Amino acid sequence: MSVFPKQRVALLRRNAIPESPGRYTRAGLRAVTDFLAETIGLCVDLPALCAGKRVLLKPNLVRPDPRNPQAIVTDERVVLGLVSLCRDAGAREVWVGDNPGYGLSLAAALSELGRFKEGLQRAGATLRYFDAEGTVRLDNPEAVVFDPIVVPRALLEAEVYINVPKLKTHVHTLMTAAVKNQYGLVLDNQRMFCHRNDINVKVTDILRVIRPHLTVVDAIYAVQGQAPLSGSVIEDFNVLVCGTDTAAVDTVCAQVMGFDPMEVPMLRVIRSEGLGETDPDRIEVVGMPVAAVARPFKRPIIGCMGAYPEIFCLEGGACQGCLSALRHALDKLHAAGELSGREVQTVYVGKPMPQMRNPRRIRGELWCFGNCAADLICNAHTCREKAHFIPGCPPHILDFYKAYLARHTGRNT
Repeated sequence: MSVFPKQRVALLRRNAIPESPGRYTRAGLRAVTDFLAETIGLCVDLPALCAGKRVLLKPNLVRPDPRNPQAIVTDERVVLGLVSLCRDAGAREVWVGDNPGYGLSLAAALSELGRFKEGLQRAGATLRYFDAEGTVRLDNPEAVVFDPIVVPRALLEAEVYINVPKLKTHVHTLMTAAVKNQYGLVLDNQRMFCHRNDINVKVTDILRVIRPHLTVVDAIYAVQGQAPLSGSVIEDFNVLVCGTDTAAVDTVCAQVMGFDPMEVPMLRVIRSEGLGETDPDRIEVVGMPVAAVARPFKRPIIGCMGAYPEIFCLEGGACQGCLSALRHALDKLHAAGELSGREVQTVYVGKPMPQMRNPRRIRGELWCFGNCAADLICNAHTCREKAHFIPGCPPHILDFYKAYLARHTGRNT
């Protein structure tokens, strides 16, 4: 029998929470704040953690969807409630910050969330714009791929760092919660490298040098399927998960979603590197048992072949980075109604077979997606000078989206 104590993760579910992330009153905010207080109290003494200290809250504010901005970002009631709880616990200052996504400033992301900004100001929190302030270089000598890491100054100035992700599936990494949310600490000039299959190693490298003091996962509204950007919302899931071991929190979250934790690549890397607890038998779940909360989340589909009739996609030797980026783009184009009614076009992703003529047949215009597909434009057998090329290793998720729109509509948004 091990002499080491189990890692504690708190898990609670409410049968009902009044109102919604986008429409709530003070009473609704109070209900969520009380829910937070009960859940956090099961695993940590918040006054002991926060009293007299500068506290940084890092929610997930990735590219809010204007049609439903609360669907994919951390519930603003959770963030506002945490600000209040930290203030009540004696925090000297409370900051809220994020870097929402490559090419998207925090100011732009928050432009759809005006009420949220006003609420933060009333609650006494200060916004920290990671993409617009000074940075600090962190050496990461034990890293596999990510060394050094350049992080926003706010992270080092804070004395307590609380990670506040939203529970979602993820086309690229299967799920995103505690570990993946730390990618929002990465600034744009380090964002896209190792964003292929090796993203799971990269996010694990972040965990080597940046460990949240507490993680609070918002699953009041969760997201499944083609998330993080095009998934379907599970309304009123009404779950909170929190703990001090980032990996243990994600392990419980995976189980809540109906996944075996070892299906999640980043958790396998964490286990192999000894960077946190990923064995459910070594985790003490308090509040409610996982079985009382878990439900099967719809899994994301990363493949692009046959996804939409307007796109004849051919996957050659493609990695998950290109497949994920292309699938995100296609899902977004479909959701915006930009594929419907257009002539079929061919998108080739990945490395063509060497010394062979492939593909032998294309439909409509040809798009070569990612650096590996560049060989297809001009090789020993044929030269397709009019092929469209989307460079990158991998390209960003919006690169094909913008190029396709520009080709067919003359605009890129």
